[in-house]
Amino acid sequence: MTDKRSKDNALLDEIMSEVRFLTEDLQKDVLAYIRNIKESRSYPRVNKSIEMDILIGDKVIQSNAKNMSASGVFIKSRMNPDIGVPAKIVFSLPGQARPFKLTGTVVRTDSGGIGLYFSDMTTYAREHLDNLLKKVSGFRA
Repeated sequence: MTDKRSKDNALLDEIMSEVRFLTEDLQKDVLAYIRNIKESRSYPRVNKSIEMDILIGDKVIQSNAKNMSASGVFIKSRMNPDIGVPAKIVFSLPGQARPFKLTGTVVRTDSGGIGLYFSDMTTYAREHLDNLLKKVSGFRA
């Protein structure tokens, strides 16, 4: 048992020594990545290009989703907002009369875009969005 514990500690020490020398922004990105992979996905991603308007801070971004689920979206953007910054997201799905107007939080940024988590959604709204995304993607249960 102590052999496994010493291997675990050695690995953790190596990770910590590498992360310690990253910039604060990269450390935040690593933390967001770890949190992301740690959680199993409750909702499948849809790889459809969905046009969106996003307000982050005082900047409006008109972009397309690279992938989306009922819990969040990754959009194409060159903007590099801080992790944790709130966002407002507006988009329409085919066959829906009214657009979705959601609040979100920046959880990831990289050279390809911005990851947003949809916050302040009821369970009903999240399930409804999940069902609509499954229809858009052609998913069959």
